Order: sequence, then structure tokens, then C-alpha cells
Amino acid sequence: MRVGIDTGGTFTDLVALLPDGRYAHAKVPSTPDDPLRAVVAALEASGVAAGEVELVVLGTTMGTNALLERRGARVAYLATEGFEDVPFIQRGNRRFHYDLHWRKPRPFLERQRCLGVRERLDHAGRAVTPLDEAQLERVLDQLEALDVEAVAVNLLFSYVDPEHERLVAERIRARLPRLAVSVSHEVAPVWREYERGVTTIADAYLKPLLAGFVDSLESRLAGLGFRGRASLFKSNGGIQLARDAARRPVELSLSGLAGGVAGGCRFAPPGESVITLDMGGTSCDIAVAENGRVALARQYEVEFGLPLVVPVLDVSTIGAGGGSVAWIDGGGFLRVGPRSAGAVPGPAAYGRGGAEPTVTDANLVLGRLDPAAFLGGRLRLSRTAAEGALERLARELGGSVDDAALAVVEIANENMADAIRVRTVEVGIDPRRFSLVAFGGAGPLHGCELARHLGIPRVLVPPHPGLCSAWGAATAELRSDRVASVYFRSDRARAAAVADALVPLVSTVRAELAAEGAAGEPELTVSLGMRYLGQNYEHAVEVGTPELDEPALQAAFARFEQLHDEFYGYRLGGQAIELVELAVTGRAGAHTALPAPPPPDAAPASRRLVRLRAGRAEAAVVPRSTLGPGSTLRGPAIVEESDSTTLLGPGDRLVVLENGTLAIEIGEAERP
Repeated sequence: MRVGIDTGGTFTDLVALLPDGRYAHAKVPSTPDDPLRAVVAALEASGVAAGEVELVVLGTTMGTNALLERRGARVAYLATEGFEDVPFIQRGNRRFHYDLHWRKPRPFLERQRCLGVRERLDHAGRAVTPLDEAQLERVLDQLEALDVEAVAVNLLFSYVDPEHERLVAERIRARLPRLAVSVSHEVAPVWREYERGVTTIADAYLKPLLAGFVDSLESRLAGLGFRGRASLFKSNGGIQLARDAARRPVELSLSGLAGGVAGGCRFAPPGESVITLDMGGTSCDIAVAENGRVALARQYEVEFGLPLVVPVLDVSTIGAGGGSVAWIDGGGFLRVGPRSAGAVPGPAAYGRGGAEPTVTDANLVLGRLDPAAFLGGRLRLSRTAAEGALERLARELGGSVDDAALAVVEIANENMADAIRVRTVEVGIDPRRFSLVAFGGAGPLHGCELARHLGIPRVLVPPHPGLCSAWGAATAELRSDRVASVYFRSDRARAAAVADALVPLVSTVRAELAAEGAAGEPELTVSLGMRYLGQNYEHAVEVGTPELDEPALQAAFARFEQLHDEFYGYRLGGQAIELVELAVTGRAGAHTALPAPPPPDAAPASRRLVRLRAGRAEAAVVPRSTLGPGSTLRGPAIVEESDSTTLLGPGDRLVVLENGTLAIEIGEAERP
């Protein structure tokens, strides 16, 4: 039995894949002061016997929250002497070019904790200045006097030759064993010293926190009788044993976000190209999966100016959720988000003191939500409070409450449509070739309207869409991603030399997967980071397997030029191409069999008036529990379940797939 758990900011979700092909699930309130209390509560609420579980996979926002809220460890930074200020100098770019009050982001440590080690390698890894061991001892004296819990070591060109970093780390561990140590050649062995340094500092910043979390996780699970393997969901969409994952915690920093994307892709037909839309209470996460595979980003920013060089599923997040607040800007225009009412006080309809109009309030007023069925009836919504909040907005806009509510929903939809266009149209991808997988508590309510707006032909709604991140954790694969900085030129490179440079990466990936229990040969893919000579940023070109010969290398150079043309609108024929990064991904052990949906029940359907763009319409209201595989439904209609609501517009046609997913064909007549 496999159990996937996602600890979100508001709820902790659980999905258990049972040996008989069924599944169990649970949703309990999160406990931010002690996240594992909610994990234990979810296991108990699901009725799953912990002693019978083989694997628990936990997706957690702990790393993300610690970075955003600055709740990590006290960190010292050891750099090559003369480069101690790099984390504070940062880059010369600015988020707002003309804002004189803007300040660079604050690093994850204090300047007085940045120390210099006398040593120096050149770009080829040759020792220009040998490591001064006597001076290192004096640096360790200073380090011992500092009140720190962890240390990040980032020496120049350590990604070419890590020997100096290894020696420094050995001395620290021998003399100060209480300190957690992160070294850049293990965390981010890539060029660009600032990015490598920020990533190593972030890893050290999280390491004591995640080590304590894993100790507590294993202890709590053991107390329930659990004797299986405990793993954590990583930012790259794979899993790793909790003990091993905690040794490189920066790779867990987008754990919760990645779970939803992985879960959403699971319920699409194999190989189908999809856009995932995870709309919750506060934000909306969007990813593009061509042929069923989500692109991997090599870097993401915790906040502007603080880039982390770790493999993450390429996800965009915007402030669009059920709790997004509608407001009038200085020019008199209606805006929705990014500010959210959150869980407390939440939308006005929650009756917890919220007074500002939100997307949830608008959907309630439009008849798209049943006030008695929200969250399976555990939270009764107040239509009166929602109308009161929207009435104030309507007065400012000079229209009716209904019109104001419809405008709020349409602007929220437009914000999400714009975010999808950025991920598709603006990089040369036609969204009309894709299906939209809508999940999260609010995603299915907006999915069909979004698809119609963008010309997307089909919407897929997974079972229990509010539990999609837990589904992703429960069905996750073992995955290892490793990168290395190299330097080859297209006019000089030989495939044999590039293949030789791939060998250590492939060996590392295979060893990591074998240590995680992967049986047999993993699936390996390779990509090459390329750019034209003189450029500063590269594009990844996938070449498939590590067996690289001359035709494959030349085809990769040609593919780079094609990608450059698609992205920028031109190519520089005849210009030398630099190959500056190698990346190897290994996959193994995915749980491919999805459980069969439960048999449909005989709950009665009903009808109610719903406000749509064209006016009010009578819609069938159908409990999702009554829809078995092969069931059909035509819009306008509403499908209700405990953790979400799906809205079908006029002309939309729903068919339930064998795995319980709702497949909705968008009506041709209703498309723009």
C-alpha cells in the first residue's frame, strides 16, 4: 500500500492506494505550528492501518515557507578570500527600473558571517593560490565564535575541481561537528558564482530545519506502527527517501507545488499534451506538459534577485484563487488579486469577519456554488454576506450585484488566461493543441470558461480534484537530476568528448536511483545547454540517451538553432554555438496503475438557475458520486463533490473516463 500526503497551508490531504485496487482519502485542517500533527490526523481519518503501508510519500511546503518567511537556520558563508561580499553585491538588474525606493532582496544570512578562505583556482581547475591551511584554521576560529547552526562553502571554480571545497568541509566537520555543512560542488556544481552561492546558502539555511522534520516524521510514523519507507516529494516531481532528501533540502523547496502538477498529469491519457491548472484559495499554478512530460527548469527565484539553481518542474504561479480580492484601482478599473482574503477571515461568504468581495463570493452570488454543499457541507456559505460585499463593489462600478459578480469572475479568468498565454503563445506553443487539466478546489469551476476563452478543445477534471497534490505524491516516481558545467564549441567539439563528460553524471544518477531501491535499468534522458557564441543564457536541447555520436551531436546543434528561431524569431546561421551545460535525468519506479473509481450511487440530481455571460440559465446539478465510467452529461450543468465543483457551459459535453476523470468537450458553438 502506498500513501501520498500533501501538507498545504489550509488543508492536509491524503490519498492511499489500497492493495485491492481501491483508494482511501482524507482531508484535515493543517496545523502550521506542527505540520506532522495534521499528517497523523490524516492517516487516522483515512482509516488506513499504518502497519500495512509500504511507502509514505510526503509533499511539504515547509522549505518554501521557511525561505519566504525567513525561518531557517543561522548560516555562515565561506568563500574564496576577496569574494565574501558576492551574496550582497548580487546582480545589477532591478525589478522596477524607475522605483527609487526599491531595495535588493536580503540574503539568507548576515554580512558579518561571511568569511574568506585563502585559496584560488583558475577556470581550468589549476591552483593559482594553494589552500592556506594555517589561515583556514584562523577562519575556523572565527567560525567557532559565531552563533551559527550551518555553514555554506562556495569557492571559486569548485565545479571544475572540488578538492579545496572537500578539504574545507572535512576540517569544518572534524572541528565543529555540530554544524550542518553544505558545499557548492554537491548542491549546485554549475558556473555563475552568485547563483551557485545563493543556492548553497539556501541549502544550509534549510538543512537543520529539514533534518529535525525528518527525525520527527520517522518518530511519529513509528509511533503509529509504520515500518515501511518514508520518502519526500522533490521539486523535480520525483521522490527520495526522507533521510537522503534532507541532506540536500534545497531540492525540496517546491515540493508542494510539484505534487499538484504530477497528480494532474497522472489522470490525462498517456502521452497527451496538457496544460495543468491548479487553482486553490490563494493562488493558481500553471504548467505545460508536452506529450505528457512537464518541462524541467534549472533555476527559479524565491523572490526577485534570489535565484536557486535546482531542478524544478517548470511551474508559474499567479495570485488568482477563490480568496482573491476584487478592488478598484486608482484609474477606476476593476482588479482581482493578487491579494487574497486567505483562510482567515477568508471570503465574506465564510462568515468569519471577511468584508471584501472575492472570487468565491462572486461564484456564490452567480449560483455556481451551493451554500450548503461547500466542502461537503462542512462550511456553510452565507449568500447574504457575499451579496453585501459585492454590493459595495457594484455601487463603485455603477451596476448591479450580478453584473459585478460576473465581472469579478471574468477578470479572474482573464488573469489566468494571460498566465497560460505567457507559458504557451509567447514561447511559440499553440494552446489549442492541448487539453486543460483543471483541479484544486476552484480549478474545475473555471476550467471550461478558460478553455473556451483560449480555444482549448477539452477539459479534464481528475477524481477528488482538491486532493491532486496527494495523488501526485501517491503515484510518484523515483527521479534523479544531475547537471554539470562544461565548455565545448560547435566548430571544435567531438561527440566522444561530450559523451565522456556525461559518464560521471550518468553514474551518479544510476547510483542514486539504485540506493532508493530502483530495480533494473532506469530510463535516462540527456539534455545539452547551448547558446550562440557571445550570448549569456542558454537553451536546453534534449538528445535522448547518453549514447552520443557525431550525427546526434550535430542534430542537437541544429535543433538549438530551430529552438532559438521559435523563441526569438531569428537564428544566426554560421555563428559558433557554445555547449555549456550537461544534464542527465533518471526515472524509475513510478506507480502507473490508478485505482478504479468507486461504483456510482443513486443520489438525486436537481436544477438551479446559474448566471452565465449570456444571461441566466437553468443548469442540471449532479452529484459526482452518481457518475460512473461512461456516464454522459450536457451543459449547462454543475457537478458537485465534497472538495470541488465543476461548471459546464451551454454546448459542453461531459464523458466519464474509465479512471473516473471527467472529460469535457467544449461546445464548438460557444467558442470565440
